Amino acid sequence: MFIFCTPSTVTLNSYLCTVPCSLAVDVNREEESCPRIISRDGWAARAPLSVEYMIVPVKNVIVQHSFTLKCTSLTLCSQRVSLIQDFYMDERHEDDIAESFLIGGDGNVYEGTGWHRVGNHTEGYNSKAIGISMIGDFRDMLPPARQLEALRHLLRCGVASGELDPDYKLLARRQLSRGEARGVGVALFLELQTWPQWAGQPSLG
Repeated sequence: MFIFCTPSTVTLNSYLCTVPCSLAVDVNREEESCPRIISRDGWAARAPLSVEYMIVPVKNVIVQHSFTLKCTSLTLCSQRVSLIQDFYMDERHEDDIAESFLIGGDGNVYEGTGWHRVGNHTEGYNSKAIGISMIGDFRDMLPPARQLEALRHLLRCGVASGELDPDYKLLARRQLSRGEARGVGVALFLELQTWPQWAGQPSLG
């Protein structure tokens, strides 16, 4: 059983509660519930320098890996996400972390720019897609089962909550940009191709 914040809270902050909140809606069916999403406050995110908002429902989801060390606990994954944000903001001088969400080996989803704010994960597609990064280096192996299940659960959540178009296209970053370092390795690329929403080309509508 999972708890959602009130619609007004989600709209303003794009946060999903991990604890009960007033006037919350209790969602009982698993397909319509979200996985545990660690809010930006939960992993001590820095404030973004600027914000651009998405038009929902979003029609594309682009998956990549972080090309970093993996993490297997809430503490380690929170630290890893924080370091990823530092890299983007301090080394690349970007306004925020690039990804919409990051998924740890602990099975938790970590809010990046979230459902409603444009990230900087895939040049040319940032305002048209949710970018999801699997934390770890998956060039030659698949993410652990619970990491993959968290991705499936997040995608179901996005459709059920109206954030993703029911006919969204699932893609790997390597399809849309050069270089594999921050894309998806062969094992994960082949796995994603077996999922129902897999697409050879993004929706540009």
